[in-house]
This record gives sequence, structure tokens and C-alpha cells, in this order.
Amino acid sequence: MLMDLETFGNRIQFDKEAFLDDLAAHTHRNSPAERAAWRSSLPTLWQTLRHPSLHGLHVQLGQREGIAVEYRLPAVAFWIDAVLLGRGPDGPAAVIIELKDWKTSGDRPGSRPGLIHRSGVDQMHPSDQVQGYVEYCRRFHSAVQETNAAVAGCAYFTFASDVAVYRAEPHDRLVAEFPVFGQNQTDVTEALPAFISRHLVRPDADFARKFDTGEYKQDRSLIKQVSAAIRRPGTSPFVLLDKQREGFERCMAVVEAQLKPAKKSARTSKGKSVVVVEGPPGSGKSIIAAHLWASLGVNDQVSGNVVLTTTCTAQRSNWQEMFVRASGKKASKGIVVGSNSYNPGLNQDWLQEERARDNEVTPESWRDNLRLFRKSKRKIRCADNAFAVSIVDEAHALIDPTFKGRRGMSASGWMLHAGPQAWHIIRGSKVSVFLLDEAQSYRDNETTSIESIQGFAEEFGADFTRLSLSGSQFRCSGSIEYLNWVDSLLHVPTSGGRPSATVKWRDGLGGPFGFETFGDPQELEDWLRTRTESGATARFVASYARKWVSKGVTQPHQLPPSAQDFCIRYQRSGSERTWARIWNYTPGGEYSIFIQAPEGSPIKRDPLCEVGCPYVLRGFDFHYIGLLWMSDLVWRKDRWRVNLDQVHESAWRLANSSARKGRPGSEAEVISRLQRGYRILLSRAMRGVGVWFEDEETREHVSELLRQ
Repeated sequence: MLMDLETFGNRIQFDKEAFLDDLAAHTHRNSPAERAAWRSSLPTLWQTLRHPSLHGLHVQLGQREGIAVEYRLPAVAFWIDAVLLGRGPDGPAAVIIELKDWKTSGDRPGSRPGLIHRSGVDQMHPSDQVQGYVEYCRRFHSAVQETNAAVAGCAYFTFASDVAVYRAEPHDRLVAEFPVFGQNQTDVTEALPAFISRHLVRPDADFARKFDTGEYKQDRSLIKQVSAAIRRPGTSPFVLLDKQREGFERCMAVVEAQLKPAKKSARTSKGKSVVVVEGPPGSGKSIIAAHLWASLGVNDQVSGNVVLTTTCTAQRSNWQEMFVRASGKKASKGIVVGSNSYNPGLNQDWLQEERARDNEVTPESWRDNLRLFRKSKRKIRCADNAFAVSIVDEAHALIDPTFKGRRGMSASGWMLHAGPQAWHIIRGSKVSVFLLDEAQSYRDNETTSIESIQGFAEEFGADFTRLSLSGSQFRCSGSIEYLNWVDSLLHVPTSGGRPSATVKWRDGLGGPFGFETFGDPQELEDWLRTRTESGATARFVASYARKWVSKGVTQPHQLPPSAQDFCIRYQRSGSERTWARIWNYTPGGEYSIFIQAPEGSPIKRDPLCEVGCPYVLRGFDFHYIGLLWMSDLVWRKDRWRVNLDQVHESAWRLANSSARKGRPGSEAEVISRLQRGYRILLSRAMRGVGVWFEDEETREHVSELLRQ
């Protein structure tokens, strides 16, 4: 919602309720809490921005849950509270303002420049948040790059007057570049207007419009820096070996043939290519994805945006953190794009308008929906061929709302009426590379198959190439035999949908990978601690057999044992004991903490203080894994059975509901999901797995297989 400051002020003063109605329609949110936040923060913002030095500037407004005002950056789910647009001393300029309607009493400086200690825990410092937005605009916003615009930013506390702790050490250097201002006379009447007027000296309506309609565009200099860091021998976390190198080279050949053919006639009719790289856990798909991106990033003959596409929040936050660590540049987060970003722009507002016109709009009618959307003349959020190359890791988690039997499934952030995500990725890319393992699809909305991707490719007239990494194994001490045994143990189908053949394996057969069972969780913990004390990495893991009761708790690690997610009582030496843990701690939805263990985090201090779920673990590994095999998937006589009372996966709403109602085949579907989940967990270790079984018959069954 772009407007000049005079219009903004008039609406706040004389037409506030109607203005809030317009904001609600614009943002598709209208909760009482959000409207209350608008009523509180917008007049406060206006009182500051009415300073004479700021007359005539433009402001970009919007909204998201929990924040008063927002502008959504192109291609990513980054929101900015307010952006002031105009002309600075040397050309077009933008000033980002992050609004914080916080009380600051009790807050104190954090352990690092980017962290503030608030409500008992370290949280992101607002200036660090602003820095991320500023760097993203500088590196990935088309209007900023094309006009060489200057971008600055600050944080403004619309409630608290005292923000001294936010300026104190170790935050002083960060705040010097990205200052914080409080609700006090000096800041409101002098410091904040002075900061803005240093960067914006007069209006620039043309730049404001360009910024409003800006698109995702990569800064090639940053891309080359990050690419070089990933490819640097000896320091890169991504190393290619054997089959990975072959798969990488074959991918590169396809991509280069499409993007820079010797003759224009060598292009396909629609100028598109689609590559599928399939392989089991540990076969190196993610390593190939990283190197493919890095090699294209330094290739001057490949123009356009080259992005690493992720399919879930946990995966995206981990990839972003790995790119930041590899390059040392926070802006490199913008290289990672979520699969939801390929939506051309369909949203609830559009849906309501079409239904008001008596148009039948359903997920099944998605092709007609897209035609209606194009006729509506709405802004295209992700245009055709917006990306030169999209490299999709964990592509088995892509959403296809048309998948048989999945009507009514939920999708976090994806507009089901837009149709299959893979179709839109192909539409929005010249070259699409999908890396996947169909046997790792296990949630209600993970419905994309290789067959469907090939069908979409044919629809676009794209070249289609299918590569396999089968026979490669870079986890589990390289033991292909162990992974085959896991598939056999869990009855996970092999390629072609056939049940896995009976496979025998034991510790030491097919490599030095270890597999041990333990009588209680504490024994398992003791085993893991001996490994971590010698420098190895380790984590506890489990399937969704316990409710996530600690979610949202400010300090879950300090909960009493009875209030933690895992509170397990066991017998030892004739007495009852208790072992307790929480699920993976994700403050603000930041799933990368469990995997990356950043400085200052609880899991950095103790890598065994939490339990990771399949969702957060998928795609990553550690030296050792401690699996809590709960009573959701149990062995009874001659087959696997499910205990539905022990299944708490929130993304299995459809599958669980059908199974509880006794619909034919539904219980088998839940069992299949559990088998896939345990397959993920059992394939995360590099050197060894330790397992504690809650169910005795299941323990004896697995032990018997190991003895054979």
C-alpha cells in the first residue's frame, strides 16, 4: 500500500477506522489484536513522520500477524514494518523502520551483538533484524540495484521510552549503523527525524513506484563471493565424492546446455529443462545442490537468478544458516527461496472476489483459477521464467493439491487454489532441478512424485532428464548394506513400489557402522555423552509419539520433568527413575537452532538437552544419533502395527482422521508414514545409532533380526 505521507497522515487523523478496514483488506488479516496494534502504533508513527523535514515522502505499508505495519520483500517471506521512500543526497533512497511496541523493563544486553536478553532468553536484537532487511534490499531488490539506491534502516520503539540497554555493549557498533529510537521527546522530535532527513532530502515518486513494483534480482558480486566460499577446498562444508561428482557433472551438463547452447536452435521449444536427481538418504543430494548452485554462481555465461529452493521452514532456515556460515555474509540468506514464493499471486482476497462473481474456484480447478487470475490484472508476484535456475532440495515435500485422496489437506503458506508447486517452479524457471527421495514423503501435503514432475515437464515442452544416485552412501559409515537392512526392517518399498526383500545385517557387516540397543533412556544418554566428550556430534531424535506441550514456552529447558514433552519413568536397581527432555526448541519458528547449535543457545551448551523430530532432521546428519523408539510403531507377531493414541503428528490430520474412523486402507497409510519417519531417523548418523525401545516386543523383534 503505497502513499505519500500527507495522505497517510490525513487518513490516520480523520479516517482511521476506514483506513484500518483498507489495511485489513490489503493484508487479509483483521483480528482484534492486530487492529489494536494498528490503532496504537500508526498514530505514533505519524506523529514522528510529520516533522517538516520529511514532507512529501512516500511510505510503503502492509501488515502481518504480530506487527503493526509491513512491506513484503520480493520472492521471500521477509516483512518490513514501514519503508520511507524518496531521494537522498546522492540519488534514490529508502529508509527501513522496524516498529517495536515493546516494554523494555527487565531487558538487558545479550551475549552477542545480534542478541538481546528479553523475557529470560536471548532474542534477535531489532537492529540485527533491520540489518538483514537492509542487506536484502541492497543485494536482491531490482529497484535498488537498477537505480543504485541507498538503503538505511533503524528500529523505533513506539511504547518504551528507555532503550539504553539496546544501545549498550556489545550492541554499540551494530546500533551505530542501525540505530534504535525510543518513545521519548529527544528521540521523537530530534534524533529520529534527523536520522531520516540525513538519508531522505526530498520526494521521488518515480523511485517510490519502482520500489513498490520491484522484483527479486540477485547482486552478482555477492553471488560470486558466496559461490567462491562454498567451492573453497579445505573450508567448505560441502565436499563432492564418487557418485556425487558424477551426478553433479551430469546436472551441470544439462543446465549449461539449456542456458548457453552453442546455437539458439538447440533450445527446446519453450526454452526449459527439467532435471530429477533421485537417491536414498545419505546419497549426497544436498551436497550436489550446494555445488550446483555455487558453480552456476561463478559462471559469467549464466545470467539471471540462480536460487536454492526449499520446501519447508526447518529446511529453509538451516540452508540459510549454512550459507551465512560458509560466506560470512548475512545477506546470503536471500539466495534461499521457499517453494511458496513461486505462487504467481493468488490469495484469499482474490479468492473472495472470484467467488463473489459466482465463479467456481476450487483446488481442482487450478488451471482455470490461473486464467482468472491473469484476467484480473493483479500484480504477478512470481512471473514466468523469473529464475534462470531453481535447485529444489527435498523436492519430495512439494505440495500437489490435486493428489488423489488429499482433498482438504492443509498447506502452510501455499495457496492450494494455485495448483501444484512443482508446476509453478517449472513455470517460473528456465531450468528446474529437483532432488528427491520419494520414500521420504510422509506428511499429508507431501504429494509430489517423479511421475508428476515428468508430466509437468512434458506439458511445458521441456527437456526432461532423470539421474539416480542409488548405490551411493555417504552417511552410516558408507554402509549401503545398513540402509538396505533399514528398508527391509521397516518394510519400506523399493523403487517400483515393491516391498523390500529380506536383508540381513549386523554391526561390522558392510562397514564399521554401529547399532546398539539400550535398556533405558539414561543408558542411551550415557553412551552418547561418551561420544560427545571425545568431540563427536550427537542428537536425540524421536517420531511424533509425544505432544509438543513445550511449544511456545519461553524457557522450556527449565520446566520440571513432569511438564516436559518426554517424561519417561524406568526401573533401575530396583527403584523408579525419571528421564525427561523437551522437543527441539524453535523460538520464533527458527528450526536451524537444533541443527546448527549457534553460540548462546541451550543446545550449544548441551547437544543432548532436546529431542529432534523427523521434520527438523530431514536432510541433515550427525556422528551419532540416539533414537527413542516410542510405542506409535510396534511389532506384533508378524507385522507392523500402529497405536493411534501415540500418533501426534499435526501434519497427518487427514491420515489420522481416516484411520480413527476405520476407513479401508487408512490404517495401513498411517503405518506407511511411520515407517518412512523412522527410516529418516535411522539414517541420520555418520558413525552409529543407539536405540531405546519403549515397547518390549518391538525391541525383541529388532534384536532378533540383528542376531540372525
